[in-house]
Amino acid sequence: MCAIIGVILILTAPCVSAVESDYQYDDDGWLIRLAGPERLSLGDEFACHGMPDVNPLDDPNSVAACISYLNERIHASKWGENPLTFGLPDYSPSNINSENLSDALISAGIHVVDNSDFGPNDGTFNSFEVNAGSLEKSVASVDAIRSASNDEGIVVLSWIAEMEDLNVRKDSDVVSWIEGESFWFTTPGEIISSKSHAMISHINSSDSSVIVEQPNAIQGLWNTPGNSLITAIDSEGAGLSVLSVSYSNGTALEQLDSMDRHLSEGWRFENGSMHLSLMPGSLVTIQFNSNQSLESVQVSNNTFNGLIPLIVYGEHVTDLFEWSSGFKDSPIRFTWLIEPRSVTQMNWILPIIAGLVGIITVFYMRRLIQSDDPSPELFRTLFESE
Repeated sequence: MCAIIGVILILTAPCVSAVESDYQYDDDGWLIRLAGPERLSLGDEFACHGMPDVNPLDDPNSVAACISYLNERIHASKWGENPLTFGLPDYSPSNINSENLSDALISAGIHVVDNSDFGPNDGTFNSFEVNAGSLEKSVASVDAIRSASNDEGIVVLSWIAEMEDLNVRKDSDVVSWIEGESFWFTTPGEIISSKSHAMISHINSSDSSVIVEQPNAIQGLWNTPGNSLITAIDSEGAGLSVLSVSYSNGTALEQLDSMDRHLSEGWRFENGSMHLSLMPGSLVTIQFNSNQSLESVQVSNNTFNGLIPLIVYGEHVTDLFEWSSGFKDSPIRFTWLIEPRSVTQMNWILPIIAGLVGIITVFYMRRLIQSDDPSPELFRTLFESE
């Protein structure tokens, strides 16, 4: 009898040990191991696409659940821990529950969505909507990317590695073309966190030097370099060239070239203006050409290194290794919209059949053992034969 009970307990263990939760899901271990830390160190962004089999419009609480799932496994960026981006259902703007979802996103600290029409109040969220197609084979288009770059000044693509359990191939030719272009490979959270430009602290017209300071990071955003475009004008309206940029201790700020495509501190002079990227709280002195008289200095927002931003959303990412494995050595940076895996549904027919087979096997073995009881006469015959 004990054997029978043991068989039943073994077969039913997966059922009785299941964890009760408001949202059922399976972990993606790659977020913690290998793929996650590797992509994080490169500069990717980890964001949310919701909980499995749950529409955030119907259940706004799922927003916080997805954020919690992400926070417990990986930081959102090398620049900051808190997730800033959330992927929305396509029909969110027209849904009657959009305001409830908006409130949930705000409460969770979300600043960016991927739908420009979403939000009951204008300016509630920053939006970076896909405008250049996707990276899948036979879907990606260089023409679409060029068009978005020229018309909107930003390129936003998507990437899906699996569809209905089928692996999807990237368009290698298009990806190779992108990798050779001078885009700013970035993410939504990185863009909005680096929007704050430097402020002029002091102008010395006698030696044509200017001291600028980068403000502290905005609360709720990441601690990234801020991007500025600085132009010094002489008395004739021409731009002054830059001789050097250095910190207050005399250390030179790194000089960039046009193919530095990942956000960092540095500067580059181009076409009469200077692209400057500084960490929050930094103070630098810009030395312009002293042979020209310094009349005025203009500072405005800029993209990193003056390059066109390129964003790629990894959509409904349930297996980070599968989504990222084809881009191991690529300069492209991704925004992974994480969605926990759906719980694998158990087929109850199989455990029942296995249980019945196990019980029958135990009974049969016991009966076989009892019926196979050698008689004393048999033992006597064996010993006498020796």
